[in-house]
Amino acid sequence: MEGGKPTIVTNAEGARTTPSVVAYSKTGDRLVGQIAKRQAVVNPTNTFFSVKRFVGRRMDEVKDESKQVPYAVIDENGSVKIDCPNAGKKFAPEEISASVLRKLVDDSAKFLNDKVEKA
Repeated sequence: MEGGKPTIVTNAEGARTTPSVVAYSKTGDRLVGQIAKRQAVVNPTNTFFSVKRFVGRRMDEVKDESKQVPYAVIDENGSVKIDCPNAGKKFAPEEISASVLRKLVDDSAKFLNDKVEKA
């Protein structure tokens, strides 16, 4: 709130919205938001978007959806995992979504010049 009016918190790039996209570079660095979305064309197998459709679902429920994304969606004991060759790791969809939320909290803290603890 500024002057009694609600204010939109901008992200680190100065934008009012943050795309739900997470990518891992060749060096294993995690990129989140617009920067991840920009490099999706050159790094499609390590750029993750639309992962919310896999949250809380079993692999047999998402067979068709898993074929619509350029990254590898794998079955690990019936659970959905997302393979990331650049990180050398398999992520749960919830972990990818948590990366986006973590960026939002970090950007909010930077914008407010204060810790964000109850988000």
